[in-house]
Parts: sequence; structure tokens; C-alpha cells
Amino acid sequence: MSVKRIFNNRYIKLFLAFLIGIIVGLIALLYNNILDYFTFSLIDIGMELTIFHRLSLVFVPALGGLIVGFIIKYGSMSAKGHGIPAILSSIETKERHLTYRDLLTEGFASAITISSGGSGGRIGPIVEIGAGIGDLIAYKLDLDLFDYQTFLGCGAAAGIAGLFHAPLGGIMFVTEILFNKVDKNRLIMVAVSAISADMVIRWSGQELFLAHLNLGQVENVYNFITAALIGIFAAVFAVAFVYTLRKLSDIFDNLKLNIVLKPALGGLLLGMIAFKLPEIMGSGNRIIVELFNQSEYDLKFLFILLVLKIIATALTLGSGGSGGIFSPSLLIGSLTGIIIGGLSHQILPFLTGSSSLYALIGMAAVISAVIRAPLTATFIILEFTHNYSLTVPLLISSLIAERAASKSGLKSAYSPDYFERL
Repeated sequence: MSVKRIFNNRYIKLFLAFLIGIIVGLIALLYNNILDYFTFSLIDIGMELTIFHRLSLVFVPALGGLIVGFIIKYGSMSAKGHGIPAILSSIETKERHLTYRDLLTEGFASAITISSGGSGGRIGPIVEIGAGIGDLIAYKLDLDLFDYQTFLGCGAAAGIAGLFHAPLGGIMFVTEILFNKVDKNRLIMVAVSAISADMVIRWSGQELFLAHLNLGQVENVYNFITAALIGIFAAVFAVAFVYTLRKLSDIFDNLKLNIVLKPALGGLLLGMIAFKLPEIMGSGNRIIVELFNQSEYDLKFLFILLVLKIIATALTLGSGGSGGIFSPSLLIGSLTGIIIGGLSHQILPFLTGSSSLYALIGMAAVISAVIRAPLTATFIILEFTHNYSLTVPLLISSLIAERAASKSGLKSAYSPDYFERL
């Protein structure tokens, strides 16, 4: 019996899907803990009052960008920017698959970008690494195109499940973003990978990202109206985010400067902003947690933070830094929800939702508008909280935001043509 025939056995494939989930879950756990340590330490330094500590924020992202520039130039250009378009580009054919070198470059480049203060997300790199592991296994075993795509999807779903405690969100992501149609056999294998990756994180003892929140009366009809309003404004900020990212990518692509120096320049510009506002640095996860632990907000400051986070992320990724857009989108969304919810409360004080509720609604709406995947956005936020009374307001905001963003004529941030230009 040939090796290829052995691995075409259904139960062997299920075992491989399980194995992919375990491997990607372990990578996600390690990756997350390392980045938490470095980015939290850097923001803490930025909060110090001395001019020396603040000045360090100007140069650390630039140094990180310089290192990333070398890694990408001599490693793999696929690590430039955010990783999902590379997966979408490779999923159409086995001829353009991800290599070991691509995965190592992506891992090191994104880790250095984020840990040195670059405004990038963690999910894009982990999803690309997870998909790449599935890609390599299927490619080495010479499986047919259907199975190749399935294993790539298994790794991607495991990445989301491993970072967010969100196996359903990972499954929906693969269904909405990677695959054009749902196949039962494919869905079972993707689910096995997502669940096994989630099991790794749960065994590690890590808590849910946003559990035990006081959300107020979630299902009050007035909150549904506020959710619709948040969806509209989320689409505006999401479109501004994607447009800024693409515009700065074009500017840096056309800049007559060595490719090694471009991420350093982006890091320097980001550092100049961070000198005054260190909260823009990193993926934004810590700031999100702090927002949920507050009861009073300066809406003017939050709006400034929102705008500068968009610019900081576009500078980081547009200049060639490596990272994702998912986590920055969550911060942009939480800020949008708190701002719009806060203003609504001032006009209509009888609203019964809390700031935490509106932040969650905003997170789902911005994610939906940025990647054009309302079900993925809804399920991920639901799994953050395990509060399924959120389903209706999340769907309202996500669907409205996705439709409004689509009407803008601007393509999704995950459009494969972004990768084609790299």
C-alpha cells in the first residue's frame, strides 16, 4: 500500500486535523505569552514620567522595524504586512504554497514588530502560521487540491481558536473567508482542529479574554437601536482604517528607499506618536482590558486614541512591518462602541446598556466591516464572553456595518490583491 493511499484514509486525515490543532494551539499559547510580556513591559515604560523613558519609545519601534526589514528581505516577502491575503492567494492552487522559510520569517518578523511596539495584531501571523502548517503537511503528503485546502483551513481555524478561545469563530472564519462553499467532510475536519487547539488553551489554565462583564439589560429594544447606530459609525471607521492602510502601503511601496529601511521609518513615525500616546503601541489587547475595567471615560481622549490607532497600524503594516489587523480592529471597535454608546446615553439617558455592552457591539461591527465576515465577528465576540444574549445586538451591528462598508466600494482588508502587490 502506497504512502499516499494510507494518508487518504478518512480516519488518518481526522487524526492529522487533530494533530494540526494541537500543534497550532501550543504555538499560539507560546506566541501570546511572549508578546504579552514584551508589549506590556514597553507600555509600562511609556507610562513613566521621565523624559528618558518616553524618548525610548521613539526609537525602539524604529529599531524593531530595522530588524524586521532585514528578516523580510532575506527571509520571505510573504511576511510583509498582514498575513491573511497570502493564505487566500495560496489556497487557489498547490503551486503557490507556504514554505518552512515563510512560516519562520512570519513568526520572527511579527513577534519583533509587536514586541518592539509596532501596532500590529497577533491573529494574522498565527492564522498564517497555522494555515502554513496544514499547507506543508498536505503538500508533503501530495494530497489532492480539496484536501490541501481543507488542511490549510484546519490550521487557520486552529489559530483563531487558540488565540481567542473561539473554536466556533475559527470555524466561521474559515467558512466565510477561505472557502466558497460548505462541505460536511471538510467542516468536520476544520472543527476537529479548532476544538483541539481550544483544548490546549483551556488546559493551560488561561482565562477567557473578556468574561464576567456587567452588560446591563442586553435585550432591551433601545439597545438594538444603539447597536444599529454603532454599526453605521463602525463602518465609517473601518473604511477609514482600510483606506489608510492601503494608502500608506502605496506611499511606502513607491518610496525610493531600501526595503530594509522602510519598516524602520514606519517605526520611527509611530514612535513619535507614542511619545505622547504610548497606548497606541502593540496589538491593543491590554488597552481593551483596561477599557472594560473603567466606569468613566473621556470621550474626546478615546476619539483621539481611535484616530491615532488607525494611523499607527497603517504606519506599521504599510511600511512593511509584520502583523495582523484583527487585534487593532478590536481596539478600534471597542473605542467606537464606547464613544457612540456614551453619546447616546447623554442624549437618551434611559438606555439600559453598559459601556462594556457597547464596546463589544463595536468590536463585532468593526471586525465585520474590515474583513466582511459578520458571522465570524459575531461568534468570536460571543465566545469572548459566553453570553449568548448578545447574539441579536451583535448580528444587528455586524450586518449593518458589513453592508455599509461594502457600499463604500473599498475592498476587504483581506482581498488577495493586497498580497499580489508585495
